[in-house]
This record gives sequence, structure tokens and C-alpha cells, in this order.
Amino acid sequence: MRADLKREIDVFYADLATVRRQVEELDAQLQGKARADTEALAEEIARLERELESARHALLQAQDRLAKGEEGREQIRAAERKRKECEQEFQVVKDLYDVIRGDNRRKMSFERYLLTEFLDRILQAANLRLQTISGGQFYLARSDRLEKHGKQSGLGLDVYDNYTGQFRDVKSLSGGEKFNASLCLALGMADVIQAYEGGISLETMFIDEGFGSLDEDSLGKAIDTLVQLQRTGRMIGIISHVQELKQAIPAVLEVRKTAEGHSCARFRIS
Repeated sequence: MRADLKREIDVFYADLATVRRQVEELDAQLQGKARADTEALAEEIARLERELESARHALLQAQDRLAKGEEGREQIRAAERKRKECEQEFQVVKDLYDVIRGDNRRKMSFERYLLTEFLDRILQAANLRLQTISGGQFYLARSDRLEKHGKQSGLGLDVYDNYTGQFRDVKSLSGGEKFNASLCLALGMADVIQAYEGGISLETMFIDEGFGSLDEDSLGKAIDTLVQLQRTGRMIGIISHVQELKQAIPAVLEVRKTAEGHSCARFRIS
């Protein structure tokens, strides 16, 4: 028992000696060093903790703004895709609109494009008579040339001259030739209208002047054409001062001016 206590006492004194040496070593290390200001350190720690908390809060705000920014950027991308789709759709509509209103390479509107079909039919009917009246010299054709100064194209007319083998503008025709062409166009239009509208019957037609510009041969052919039309059941009225017509037309309504300045009318059938 005493031996155990003695051993414990010896161990205690040995540990005590060790602790004293450690204290002496620490005292030696602390020589010339000031004692730390723990209050200041505590305040600094508190300040740093506040800054850390503020930084964490700022980080959370930045992350939130980043998330919203990503969402906004995706919305912008979606809007850009939609814009491109709308632009493509708009371009299709614009191209179609340009074609319809004639803003195209051929300067022909959609309405004029449809009218060309009717004009071609009218020309086909007109040329049947014009070939006869002109002795096979002329036939009319729709012109494909582009009009100047931005004008709409597609309904212009050219005339083919079999004597020269060339097309030329109808404006180059002489007065008599223009009259014959106009007469055939009018008759051709009447034929096409009746063909398209079965309920419409153009049985009466009046022609005012123009015969005076025809030479004898052309006048005779024009009269023959009108007589043939009359034989089909149509009534053709001619307003003219040409004497040859008075002789060729069996029924004539003459209107004369009297010396008193009045007019008198007389109906004559030969």
C-alpha cells in the first residue's frame, strides 16, 4: 500500500517537474512580447463575421440576378427566333404582295396577269377578221416588253407585219390601219364577252367615224366585214360622212343642217 502511494507521489513530482519546465520554456518564449488585446480581436472577428454575412447576402443576390439574367437571355433568344420566323413569313407575304401589285421583274400585277388571258382570247378572235381586212398583212399580238417609267406591263400590243417579217408597236400603224385594228378588236371583244357570258347578246353596235382614213381597198374590206356581221343577226350602226358608205349601207338615217340653223332627219332605205 505504501509502495503504491510512494509510486504515485513520485509520478506526481515527476509530472510537476515537467510542467514547471514547460512553464519556464513558455515564460522564456513570452519574454519581450506584449499581451494580446482579446477585446480588439473579438471586435475584429465580429467585423469580419459581419462582412462575411454581407458577402454571403451579396452572393445570394448575385446568384438570383444571374438566374433572372439567364431566364431573360433565354426569353431574348426565344424572341429572336420568333422575330426570324416572323421575318420569313413577312418576306413570303411581301413577295406575294409584290407579285400581286406588279412590283416584280415583269412589271405585271396579278390583275393584269388575269387580264392577259382575256386579252389573248380577244386577240385570237380579232385576228380572224384583221387577217382578212389587211389581206394577210397584219395580226395583233400581246407585247411582253417592259413599260418605261415604272408603268405596269403585260397589256401592250404589237402588230406583226408579214411584209417585213417583224413585230412593231401598234402606234406605228397608219390611220386606216389603226381603224381596222380597232374595229377588229371591238368585234373580237364582243365575241369573247358573248362566249364567256352566255346570257349576254351583243346584237347592236355603233361605229363613229374612222372610215374617212381608209383607202378604197381597206374601206371595201371593212364594209364586207360589217355586212357579214349584219348577216349573222347583228345590227351595225355607222356614223360617218363617207359617201361610199351611204351607197353600201341599205338603210340610212340622214341628218342635215338647215339654213335656219336647225337639223332635219330623213330615213332612207335603198
